[in-house]
Amino acid sequence: MNRKARLRKKRIRVSLLGLVVIFGITAAAFAVKGITNNIKVPEDNILSNEEQQMLEQETVSETEKEPEPIPDVTINIKATGDIMFHPSQIDGAYNSLTGTYDFTNSFKAVKSIFQEADLAMANFEGTTAGNENYAYQGYPLFNAPDEVLDAIKDAGFDVLSTANNHSLDTGKAGIIRTVEQIKLRGMDSIGTYIKKPESRVLIKDVKGIKIAFLSYTEMVNGLDSLLSPEDLDTMINIINETKLKEDIAYAKEQNADVVIAYLHWGNEYSRIQTQEQENLADMLFKEGVDIILGSHPHVIQPTKILEYEGRTKFVAFSMGNFLSNQRVETLVPYGMTESLSKYTEDGVIIDIDIEKKGETGEILIKNIDYIPLWVYKGTTEDGRTEHIVVPIMDYVESNELDENSKSRMNRSYSDTMAQMNGE
Repeated sequence: MNRKARLRKKRIRVSLLGLVVIFGITAAAFAVKGITNNIKVPEDNILSNEEQQMLEQETVSETEKEPEPIPDVTINIKATGDIMFHPSQIDGAYNSLTGTYDFTNSFKAVKSIFQEADLAMANFEGTTAGNENYAYQGYPLFNAPDEVLDAIKDAGFDVLSTANNHSLDTGKAGIIRTVEQIKLRGMDSIGTYIKKPESRVLIKDVKGIKIAFLSYTEMVNGLDSLLSPEDLDTMINIINETKLKEDIAYAKEQNADVVIAYLHWGNEYSRIQTQEQENLADMLFKEGVDIILGSHPHVIQPTKILEYEGRTKFVAFSMGNFLSNQRVETLVPYGMTESLSKYTEDGVIIDIDIEKKGETGEILIKNIDYIPLWVYKGTTEDGRTEHIVVPIMDYVESNELDENSKSRMNRSYSDTMAQMNGE
C-alpha cells in the first residue's frame, strides 16, 4: 500500500473516533437532563403563605422593637476643707530610724469614707517644694514633705484645690513642684498651673456625668510680687469676675452637667460669711455654677440650699479645717480667746449625691448630708505627737479616747450641725 492510501485510511479512523466521542457526550447530556427532570424538591422546604406572613411579621416586630430605656446614674461626691501641716505634725510623722515621713495615721479614721465616694476633694493649703531651698515648715510659709501627698492619695482623694493664700509660700518653683508632685501621684490639682493651661477649668467624666471644676482664691498674703504680672495671671487663679464668667462659659461649651467652684474666701476665724461672699455666690449661681465649696476661714460657716430658675444650688461658705494643728492649746498662747479658737478644731465632710436622668439628661442635686469631724491630738507609744481626723459620731463613745476628748467632740458636733442647719 502506497503512502497516500495509508494517510487516507488513517484520516477515516480519526473521523470515526470523533463521531463516537460526540455521540457519547450527547447521550450523557440527555441522560443527566432526564434524571434532573425526575428529581422532586421536598414540599417541606417550601413555605406556605401563612408561614411566609408570620416570618415577615416577626421581621417587622424585631425592627420596630422599642430600645432599652437609658438608666439613671447617681454619683457620690465628698468634699472637705483645709489640709495644713504645721511643725508638730511634720515632726510627729518623722521616723528617725528610717529618716522618712509617714502621715497615713492622720487619715486612718476617715479613709473608708473618702474611698467609698466616686470623687473626693479638698483644699491643700501649702506647698511641697522639697527641702533643698526651703526647710520643711508650717506657718507663715508652709512647705511639707512629699509624703503628705502619699497619705492624701492613700486616703482616697482625687482632686486637690491649690489656689489659696499660701500658694506662693515657696514662690514660683513651689507652685510648679507642688502641681508636679500632685499629678505624679495620679491626682488632679485645680487653681494653680505650671504654665498657661489650655483652660483653667478641670473637666472630669464620672460614670457618665461630666463635672467642671473651678478654683479661685481672694488673696496670696501679699506675695504677688514673687511673680511677674504675666506669671501671676497664668499660674494662680485670683478671684476675678471676668475670668470666672469665662470659665463658666467654657464649662457650658463643654456640655458640663455640673459646675463646682472651690473658693478660698471670707474672713479668717469668722463663723459668719461676709456680704462679699454672698454677692459672689449669687453671681456664680446666676452664671451657671451649681455647687460652691468654701475654705480659708479655718472655722465652719453656714451652708445654704437655694433655687435658681428651678434648679437646686448649694453653697458651703466654709468647711473649716480638715487637718491642722490649730486648736485651743496652740492659739490661746498667741492671743486668741478660747471661745473663738475652739472652732478651729471643727471640720466637716460635705456628702452629696448627684443624679442624672437617663432619658432626659436632667441633673438633680440629692441627699446632701454632713459628716462632722474633729482633730484628735495625742502622743504615740514612742513619744511622738499625732494628729488624727476622726468622724465624731463613730468615736464619741469609743474607749480609745479620754473623757476630755469626748466632751470636746460633743461640743464640736453640736456647733457644726447648727452651722450646717443654719441655726
